[in-house]
Amino acid sequence: MKKKYLPISIDITSQKILIIGGGESAYKKLKILQRFDAQVEVIAIEVCNEIKSAGVVWFETAYRKELLKGYLILYSCTNNESLDRQILADGKEMGVLVNIHDNPNLCQFVSPAIFQNGKITVAVGSNAEDVYGSIRIRNIIEEFLTEKYFKN
Repeated sequence: MKKKYLPISIDITSQKILIIGGGESAYKKLKILQRFDAQVEVIAIEVCNEIKSAGVVWFETAYRKELLKGYLILYSCTNNESLDRQILADGKEMGVLVNIHDNPNLCQFVSPAIFQNGKITVAVGSNAEDVYGSIRIRNIIEEFLTEKYFKN
């Protein structure tokens, strides 16, 4: 069955968000989430130096289901499909919304391409079917809005 994602804005201020994985894709996700004042924590067997110096709580440990307690959402950036499937099942059981990096078939939610300027946020999604198209359109919107409305 084809998935249909509802575009929403969710208040993640001071909410606990978990990233599972400690590499480059986890770091990129972390940088996006930090723009929205979330309380991000990272767990991975090995955490890269960029994450270690990003000002978030991180734990170098193996994944265990009980680690999910208390999180609103999680992003899995493990690049390990069998582990990701387990994380998805565990997240559902624990009431945590799950996003599996680069695998929309396993995601309960997907993140759009985002442009933010002050109080205005524009999100462009493609129902997880054309990420690069969403990014291109977001960039066009960003350029237009910056030229027309956000001049200094």
